[in-house]
Amino acid sequence: MEMSVSVIIVTLNRPDCVRRCLECLVAQVPPPEQIIVVDASADDRTLRVVQDFPGVLYLRNDNGFGRMTASRNIGLKRATGSIIAFLDDDAFAHPGWLAGLRAAYTDDTVGAVGGRALNNQPDEARTGVGEIGRLQSNGELAGNFAAEPEGVIEVDHIMGCNMSFRRQVLSRLGGFREDYPGISGVREDSDMCIRVKRLGYRILFSPLACVDHISAPQATGSRFDTRYAYYLQRNHICLLIRNFGPGSGVVWRYLAFSVSNPLSEFFRRIAAAVVRLGTVGLATTAGIVAGLTLVLKTGRAPERHDAEGKKIRAALDGIAPDDTPRSEAWASNSAPLAAPDAGAPKPALRRIQP
Repeated sequence: MEMSVSVIIVTLNRPDCVRRCLECLVAQVPPPEQIIVVDASADDRTLRVVQDFPGVLYLRNDNGFGRMTASRNIGLKRATGSIIAFLDDDAFAHPGWLAGLRAAYTDDTVGAVGGRALNNQPDEARTGVGEIGRLQSNGELAGNFAAEPEGVIEVDHIMGCNMSFRRQVLSRLGGFREDYPGISGVREDSDMCIRVKRLGYRILFSPLACVDHISAPQATGSRFDTRYAYYLQRNHICLLIRNFGPGSGVVWRYLAFSVSNPLSEFFRRIAAAVVRLGTVGLATTAGIVAGLTLVLKTGRAPERHDAEGKKIRAALDGIAPDDTPRSEAWASNSAPLAAPDAGAPKPALRRIQP
């Protein structure tokens, strides 16, 4: 029997995105058995959009901004499907997305399935295709979720904008942890994936379960601003410590990597700045010396008074300079210029005799 699917969309102040997201979902063949929209907006624009789609369940998250993870859990409490999928409101499912998710749940060892998130970047289908969704030895999480492998592959984590889980796994884990703060949710999806694997389940990545992730503007600030960098680092270290333990090698390798990497970049930039400063300093000194020397030598008058300048001036004025031997001067026939006659002989040049 085919597994039923509930799809949960979490949103904040993006009614137009929600409309397109829902249009893509209801066009799936077959469509999901349940669609839930959890709205943290302060107004009713998203509610009015959802009302245009009969059967879609609308839920509220009155905590508002920065509570995406809470919205996921609000949706979980009302989900009925055997598979529970999550889409961001700016992730638009391709035809066959739902079928691709369902087909990857091949046996009971599969606890979660995710798919591609296209960003409309050059060559994204091949970039990082061998490192999709990997927890690396230094503790970094490789994404590359736009890459297209040849088939379904096993991964360590999947992307929050396009992920699904077996209902019984989410039930056993008690839903998402809500103690990863940030501008929306930062690393709460990765935390869930690591917890799923710690229970012994596999996580799969299906290239058939594909969405366009347009990365709509944030409710406040830019997507990858300083706040994001802060919460990403804070939450990632928290994720590693709480899942692998404070004495784990992966924790300490990540700490060493995350500190040494920006330090190396800092010193590279310092070295480049020192070289640049030295170049500018030397060039400035050379320019001052050259400028003062030339002022003393040639003055500040706009006219050139050196020998070459005099020659150029004389040539432009039609006067042979005094130091030009007359035996080297050439002149053409002094007759006025007229339109050339193709049949007439060319005037001969005559040499001015000294």
